[in-house]
Amino acid sequence: MVTSNRNTYLVAGCAVAILIAAGCNSPAGMAVHLVGKAVDTGETKKLGDELIGRPPAAADAKFGQPIEVLTQVGGGQKWRIYPVKLDVLDNQRYVVEVSGNAVVGIFKAKRDATGIDLARKTLLDEKTKGKSPAECGTALGMGAPLLTVRSETNGTTSQLYDARTIKIGSPKYCRLRFDASQRCDEVQIIDVNASAGEKPPV
Repeated sequence: MVTSNRNTYLVAGCAVAILIAAGCNSPAGMAVHLVGKAVDTGETKKLGDELIGRPPAAADAKFGQPIEVLTQVGGGQKWRIYPVKLDVLDNQRYVVEVSGNAVVGIFKAKRDATGIDLARKTLLDEKTKGKSPAECGTALGMGAPLLTVRSETNGTTSQLYDARTIKIGSPKYCRLRFDASQRCDEVQIIDVNASAGEKPPV
């Protein structure tokens, strides 16, 4: 029992640490980028102390019903997405990672489609718009996706690619979203240095 609890806290600690520095190159560290740019705050640690190890219902009681639930394709992780109260611009989200019916990570993300991001992704829009996941993978030339998740809320699928092939500024992720018909309807470029210093895994 002691060993089991110790392992739970090790996993939870690794998940929370993703927001602070590179390391623990798990799906959790990448999943936050499917929502937006990670925000490193003391609030996140406090929430982790309160919720990690508890069932998902504890997160619902804290934040309300999730606005979206993402499930890892080919894996057992889930991410419950919640709005942030008093966020007047509605561009921040809490991301709660769930594994084995227990909360193992708490993250905060900011959705920020800046003009720079939009300029960088114009070419990728042309390459991917309306195409299937396989066609997009070929067009991007970034290798296999690092993470694929499916929304239980609306049936869309999202994929995250290592976009370090774009030689402008900091390391990056490329995020694609596919509609219910599995056609790409959105592409974003995420600057990793604006996301609490995490780098794409090697």
